[in-house]
Amino acid sequence: MLFFDSPKRKIEKYIKKYPTIKVIVVTGSFGRKSAIRALGTILGQALTVTFGVNTSVLEDVLILDFNSMSDFPDIKPDVCVITSCETDEEAERYFEIANRSRNVFINFNDVPQKYAKYLMNPDVFTYGDEHPADFYYEETETMSLDGFKGIFYDPERDKLPVNIKVIGEHNLRPIIMACGVARQFKIHRDQITAGAEAIRPLHGRMSPAKGLRGSIIIDDSAATSASSVKYGLRAIYQLDANCRILITDDLAKIHKINYDLMSEILILGQKPDGVKVNEKVKFFDKDIDLINYLGTRYEEKALILLEIPLPQIIESYIW
Repeated sequence: MLFFDSPKRKIEKYIKKYPTIKVIVVTGSFGRKSAIRALGTILGQALTVTFGVNTSVLEDVLILDFNSMSDFPDIKPDVCVITSCETDEEAERYFEIANRSRNVFINFNDVPQKYAKYLMNPDVFTYGDEHPADFYYEETETMSLDGFKGIFYDPERDKLPVNIKVIGEHNLRPIIMACGVARQFKIHRDQITAGAEAIRPLHGRMSPAKGLRGSIIIDDSAATSASSVKYGLRAIYQLDANCRILITDDLAKIHKINYDLMSEILILGQKPDGVKVNEKVKFFDKDIDLINYLGTRYEEKALILLEIPLPQIIESYIW
């Protein structure tokens, strides 16, 4: 009979075999994939990085996704990252691993202060897109379709100028965190800059694309969290545009929209009975009907936030 090691057992065996490896655990309600990608890209400028246990050789850094494992190993990570938290039940799970880690990095913007009651570990750093987070980013120019231009700060107020090709503060935060971890790992500042500037959004995660008639589409259709529309709208409010259009499939996601800054909201789905909506909101039963209508509404430099898969309206990605 063949016996196969569980993921937990594989990790325990790997760390026992290579005890010098740095272990980073990433957890959170949302934002984990972006955090893992940022860590891999920036740390990878100077170190060898593995994700999970897919190698039999010694690497410098092992990155684990806590939420992907039902049975997590009893290890003491070098770093635990908490990207977000939405419930007390999640907080108990996330802070349990954080409390046995050597260092903790907590998202200042997406982990509410009320969950601090679960934190017992004194070796904590916060990260976010503004002061007073320990690691933060100060814009020197307003965010544009070219991304961010600004300066990364660490707790000693050391400045690191870096231009980052992402749209939206929520996509900036994982990069700030990864820069912070890299500083803790004593990676050279030039390598941190190179890693941060090499990151590009994945298609479907606030990735800018060219649309018809000179329009710009911000493709956020691969986002899965309930917060994606909120953060996406917050981003396009800051971008210069003749008109702004949101395309989504759920009326419940837009209850806090700023209608003064939006031209139209197009929803793929039926209008709920008895629900009163703003005159800028329009419903479509089929995607072809929505696309045909959109063809009559394009304007030069129109900005479209796309929250559902609709590849027919994308000509090419900009980055």
